[in-house]
Amino acid sequence: MNAWTFLFIYLAGAALVVLRIGWHIRYRLDKYDWLYCDVWSSFWLDVILWPLLLLKPDSLINPKFSVPIHFDERAETERKLDRLEANPPPCTAFIRYVPKYDESGECDSEFEFKAAEVAALLEKRLPELSAEQRGRYPGILNWLRQRDAASYTSTHVPAVWKCYFDNIAIGMMNRGLGQVWCGQCGELVLQDEITVESEPKGLKGSGWYYSIWCCPQGHKLLTKDAIHFYLGSG
Repeated sequence: MNAWTFLFIYLAGAALVVLRIGWHIRYRLDKYDWLYCDVWSSFWLDVILWPLLLLKPDSLINPKFSVPIHFDERAETERKLDRLEANPPPCTAFIRYVPKYDESGECDSEFEFKAAEVAALLEKRLPELSAEQRGRYPGILNWLRQRDAASYTSTHVPAVWKCYFDNIAIGMMNRGLGQVWCGQCGELVLQDEITVESEPKGLKGSGWYYSIWCCPQGHKLLTKDAIHFYLGSG
């Protein structure tokens, strides 16, 4: 194979890749992909190195675009959040939040709050927050306002709202509202028995400042970085 033949094959293959991935970009990507993925850098890299795509044909069927590490999973998360706000699930008089993990690792605790009290907290605090701080709280408030106050079963908080409900749970504990269950003790923790430590065990020297809410036995209920915005007391 001479150089001209090789060049022709290479350029023809590149043109086909441009058409295939270009079609995918035009008709398959949404606003989240454009916001959180390196679309064009991935596109041109695939066009230039298209022979490598033959090793993974699925890359042509379902093109992948690189994502900056700080935006990992962000596009899909934002997609889920928008869908959740557009079609919120049913909400009852009580909501149950199970963190499962927090900023210091696994978390074995559960929180149950009156939906009306959480709504009241958000209604009070939202006007005080900047647009950036509000995030998805307005959507959560809308969900709580649509609650069925006559239903006393507990509604589980959608997992995609986790980071917001960490803040909400802290704000509720700071006000002595709701019920907290410590999984390690296997007991309900009275609100006036909850203590706050300035730095969780195992995080010393990490370079971050944390606060940890604990049961009377010192078991972690929830951890939050102390300089992070949260719906604290007030």
